[in-house]
Amino acid sequence: MTIHSQNIVPNWNFVQGMIGEVPEFWKATNPRPAQAPIFKLIQENGQKVLMAGGNGDVNCVGCLHASIPIVLGKTYRMKVEFAVSDDVEPYQNLLFAIYTEHFNDGIFHYTYSEGHYKGENTFFIPGDGEINGEVRIYFKLSSQGKAWIKFVTLEECEAIPPRKARVACVQGMAELENWERVLEFIGKKGVDLVLLPETFRSKNFEDAENIDGPSAALMSSKAKQHRMYVSGTFFHLDQSDGYLYNTGLIMDRNGQIVGRYDKNHPFTSELLDGGVAPGEDVPVFDTDFGKIGMMICYDSWFTDVTELLALKGAEIILFPSAGYYQSIIPARASDNCVRIVASSLDCPMGIWDTSGAEVQNPNADPTRFANCDNTFSDVYREEVFGIKILFASLDLNVSPSPHNWGGPMRSAPGGRRNRREQKKGLFDQIQSELTLTKKKGE
Repeated sequence: MTIHSQNIVPNWNFVQGMIGEVPEFWKATNPRPAQAPIFKLIQENGQKVLMAGGNGDVNCVGCLHASIPIVLGKTYRMKVEFAVSDDVEPYQNLLFAIYTEHFNDGIFHYTYSEGHYKGENTFFIPGDGEINGEVRIYFKLSSQGKAWIKFVTLEECEAIPPRKARVACVQGMAELENWERVLEFIGKKGVDLVLLPETFRSKNFEDAENIDGPSAALMSSKAKQHRMYVSGTFFHLDQSDGYLYNTGLIMDRNGQIVGRYDKNHPFTSELLDGGVAPGEDVPVFDTDFGKIGMMICYDSWFTDVTELLALKGAEIILFPSAGYYQSIIPARASDNCVRIVASSLDCPMGIWDTSGAEVQNPNADPTRFANCDNTFSDVYREEVFGIKILFASLDLNVSPSPHNWGGPMRSAPGGRRNRREQKKGLFDQIQSELTLTKKKGE
């Protein structure tokens, strides 16, 4: 179906209205008048621009909004372009959103080029009939900052198609020969990605391998043979620096290494008894179906690896382990709006969606309200050569929240940068508490 797009935002480029006043068709609203930010048209290089700014109060908050006609059951694309003063952080101080009585969404990612930020988002508004909604521009938590907004548009667009990834995870221990048979079995199922457990070949430090050792060779061979991504970890003696790492590799469909992650949080016995060095990087890797990252076993007890992967754009986090505490994984997934695929030597395998639902029992938590159909399908289990296998297809274009009251503006934050309603991050304070440093005079 061809979509004849038309921008439905009135005075979208703010050319109508008096200098020093709010643009025509727009209205300023704020919850507390004393904290109201400033919205007004200004003249810049001979053109009218909407300026949003602080009123001297660091807790300022308010919005400029315009009424728009919405046809339910359609997909829309919202776009914005703006510039800011040096004391404005766009993710903290600005928000561009659409609201109806039962729906809300907004722009949660910006790009920067030549002094201007651009952002866009595409969303489906469910239902039937026609209603009125609002486009809103929020300015918040900046006393003196300014933003110069060039335009805001909203147009009907083509529907968002499914983006499926077929994944498999496993549970159990086996010799390398049996892992080869397991990968052969999984490969014939036509999966896009399979995850093996942590140190699936050997948990012994003395069995450390080169980067092209037997574990990597097996994963590479089966990835190439069955045109699938294969991942797992092994103790790796790095020839470049002489250190021992717990290294996870991701092989692409050609059997080439597309990603390497060294465990950032070695288990205490790994470091103290085996000398396993902590990794320092938390990379995200591109595949032909989406962006993936990895955390390994003990990493899961800390929030930082998952959070950083999500902020870098990971859609699926691979989680190989020897064993893990299953109850924290829904939090890691839903906190960051990511999917987690877990394979383990000793604990249950599992696959969690962005709402924290595990695909084998998605309704286990009565406090989860994703308010949408399941984003996974074709879920089933197999067992071969003593290894349990879980299969599922994941739609990476649908990422629900566990508390979804109409959309991401009234839901769990899900890692969205501009849903952190705080004036100052706590990261420096956390780092200070982790460091024992004598103060002067002590």
